[in-house]
Amino acid sequence: MHYAVAAQFLRTAIPDIIGSYKNGLRAVRSPLVTHKEAWPRCRDQAQSIVEDCIRALLGEPPAELAEARDYSRLVGADRAAQGIAVAESVRAVDILWSAMQPALRTAVQYEAAARRTSALLLINTAFWSSTGSRLYAGARAYADVSQRAPRELVHTGAGAGPVAGFAGGRTEKGVAALGTPTCGDLSRREKEVLERVAMARSNVQIARELGIETATVKRHLSNIYGKLQAGSRIEAVNKAFGRV
Repeated sequence: MHYAVAAQFLRTAIPDIIGSYKNGLRAVRSPLVTHKEAWPRCRDQAQSIVEDCIRALLGEPPAELAEARDYSRLVGADRAAQGIAVAESVRAVDILWSAMQPALRTAVQYEAAARRTSALLLINTAFWSSTGSRLYAGARAYADVSQRAPRELVHTGAGAGPVAGFAGGRTEKGVAALGTPTCGDLSRREKEVLERVAMARSNVQIARELGIETATVKRHLSNIYGKLQAGSRIEAVNKAFGRV
C-alpha cells in the first residue's frame, strides 16, 4: 500500500522540518548546531532520515544501507574528534522526531481516514529503523576514535577532525596536512572525490562542491574501490592516505 499524497506533502515540508530541528537543537544548546563543522553533517543526516520515511510511504527501499552506514561512521568519528558526546546524537534523534510531528500530522490528513493510522505506523517504523542503523554505525566509530585518543588524534584547530589512526571526518585543514591521496592510479577527479570523502562529505555534498551529478560521484567511488581494492569509504581513505 502506497501513500503518494502524504509522501509528496512530507517532501515539500523538509525545509520546515529541518528549520524546526535546528531550532530544537539550539534550544538545548546542542554542540551539533553550535560547532561550526557539526551542523552541515547533522542537517544532511536528518534530511536523509526524513527521505527514508518518504521512501517508505512510496513503497520504495531506503537509501543504500552500506553508504548510509559508512557516512554515519565518518560523522561519528568526526564528532568524537570534536569532543561531542555520543549522547548528543541520541538526543538529536528525539528532537528530530518531535520536529517532524506537525508535518506528519498534516501529511496523513491528505490520506483517507482508514489509511492514516497505517501511514503513521509506516513512518514510525521507517524513522526508527533509519535512525537506529545510523546511531549504531556512528557510535561504533565514536568508540574506535575515542579509544585511540589522544595519542592518535591530531587537532588542527577549532572543530578539526581526526587526521591519524582512523579515516574519520577530516576538515579541509586536516586533509591538507595529509597531502593528496598517495595512490598514483587514481585520476585527478577521483582524488578530489576521495579528499571530500575524508572530510565526511556525503555524495550529495561532493556532487554539489564539484559541480557533478550524484550518480557521477557514485561511479567515481566505484572506480576508487576497485583501484584500491577497498570495500568501504573508510577503507578507501585509509589506503589512499597510507594509513594501512
